[in-house]
Amino acid sequence: MKWILLLSAMIAWLSAVVVNAQVPHEINYQGAARDASGIPLKNKSVRLRLSIRQDAPDGNVHYSETRTVTTNSLGLFSLAVGSPGAVDVIGSMTAVPWHDGTKFLKVEMDPDGSSGLVDLGSTQLVSVPFALSSADNQWQVNGSGISNKNSSNVGIGTSNPDPSALLDLKSDSRGLLLPRMSASQRTALSQPATGLLVYQTESPEGFYYNKGTPAAPDWLLLGGIGPQGPQGQQGPSGIVQSYYNAGTAPFPSSTLALVTKPLEVTIQEGQTVFLTSSRALGGYTAANELGIYPACQSVVPGSPVQTLALGMFGLQTPANTRIIFSVHGVFKDLPAGTYNFGMAAVTSSPHWVNGEWGYTSVLVY
Repeated sequence: MKWILLLSAMIAWLSAVVVNAQVPHEINYQGAARDASGIPLKNKSVRLRLSIRQDAPDGNVHYSETRTVTTNSLGLFSLAVGSPGAVDVIGSMTAVPWHDGTKFLKVEMDPDGSSGLVDLGSTQLVSVPFALSSADNQWQVNGSGISNKNSSNVGIGTSNPDPSALLDLKSDSRGLLLPRMSASQRTALSQPATGLLVYQTESPEGFYYNKGTPAAPDWLLLGGIGPQGPQGQQGPSGIVQSYYNAGTAPFPSSTLALVTKPLEVTIQEGQTVFLTSSRALGGYTAANELGIYPACQSVVPGSPVQTLALGMFGLQTPANTRIIFSVHGVFKDLPAGTYNFGMAAVTSSPHWVNGEWGYTSVLVY
């Protein structure tokens, strides 16, 4: 005997559920079960298989389920496709690409629960008015992310976004908060897009953007195109900052240390520092075995003095003599951060006097 199923109502799943995790991923479905003569199957348990197919009634199956329902005294029944209670489930309602092409709902019925499923036909799923009104959002799931296919501009806080802006944000009480990360997290970003902008939370703190390519990133600090002094002074790239110092300073000793007043500078990743530093040194007694070097030292407590692989060694002066000594050097590949730059010295002689003027300049580029 053939059996027929008459649909009395079908409510399509709203497209908005694709981006709203609070909306059930279900389709409300109601039908009337009748036999081949059109007589309602009253108060009867029937088995149904419902499947969602792509582009055609016999298209690829995105989702399928089997469940048993009981008709009422008029032969009517209702269910929610995708709700708990289904068996022999294939696929997932959350994985159906609702934004791609058309979808058909195919219905098969076993009126006795054991005589086999009969194909009752397919119906194309269409939108209800609410779904149509929300379709202009055009949000869609793309793997673990979401995207919007809107080809016009978007406004937040305004119903009239500027036509020249893809995204126009307006507020007089809130700002835009970009991703925040440490320097190591920033440099560990995989294939960062050219122009990618992030906020670094540690020194030198600020907004960084990639002016290089994804394969060869070149991060620059916005507003940090030149060196920074201890009071935060900042200028264009190439500015020379200098310090003069007269009076008593630490005597050269057997421990390597800076002997000119240091110049504190904050540098960005990839910047180069040219240093020139001079100091008048001598003694009341003949002094020798002095070594001087261009040097820097991170302001992080406990950081060692770093010298270049160059300098002047075994320097000496006669008694009652002052001589101007100078060092120059180029520092490359220093990690981004704040450093003291100047002349470092070390000696085994106890007779050196470091009480005269000193001068330090740097060029950052």
